[in-house]
Amino acid sequence: MKIEELQSLVEQRRSIRGYDEKRDVSDATIRTILNCARWAPSGGNGQPWEFVIVRERATRHRIADYYLKQMEQKREMDMAVRGTAKMTGDGFRHAPVHILILGDPRVKEAYPIRTKLEKAESHFITGLANATLLIHLAAVALGLASQYVSDANSPYMETMLKVLLKIPEPLRIYHLVPIGFAKSQVAAPPRRELNEMLHYESYAMGNFRSDEQMMGFVKTRTLQGAYGRRGGAEGDEKD
Repeated sequence: MKIEELQSLVEQRRSIRGYDEKRDVSDATIRTILNCARWAPSGGNGQPWEFVIVRERATRHRIADYYLKQMEQKREMDMAVRGTAKMTGDGFRHAPVHILILGDPRVKEAYPIRTKLEKAESHFITGLANATLLIHLAAVALGLASQYVSDANSPYMETMLKVLLKIPEPLRIYHLVPIGFAKSQVAAPPRRELNEMLHYESYAMGNFRSDEQMMGFVKTRTLQGAYGRRGGAEGDEKD
């Protein structure tokens, strides 16, 4: 692959929330995607990931129902603190395949002792994040859509999913990634310019954002601001 092809791939990736449930995704395609994911880097080569593939329609819809139930408190908290709540919907219930990424924390024994004591959890999470990103990139490379459902590891939803899917202890849920064909395309989300985040040899204070600048960014280019009001939350950023 040429770098131009990789650049195009990452720019095409979106978090899609509208799926065509009538268009299936083959088992071979899902295996191809997960075969990419298993090559992700991980601390101590611990390879903490496991993948639960869910196709059954009733189970997928139950998962989405758990998500909506959890959203009730999430929405209530945002309303109490911010006076508004910008939440994403449950359109992922219509994706024909749900991939649940699990992590086995016992792989922390693969780390050097000091690493295990100092940053075992961050290494564990980083490995799972690396595998998840490869799932998203593999999906878009195959002309498929995906979404980043982080709420799968919140207390309520994780508890319910572990019971529903018979997930044993001590495995932990990391994220849920729906895979399918998008019902429609979405606009590219706003990205900061590369020069705004580059620092050569030492930190360039000219690029340091004041509190006022940071709040301006949040209010105009993220889910909490104008970008969210334009419907950007339907196109990108995790739940």
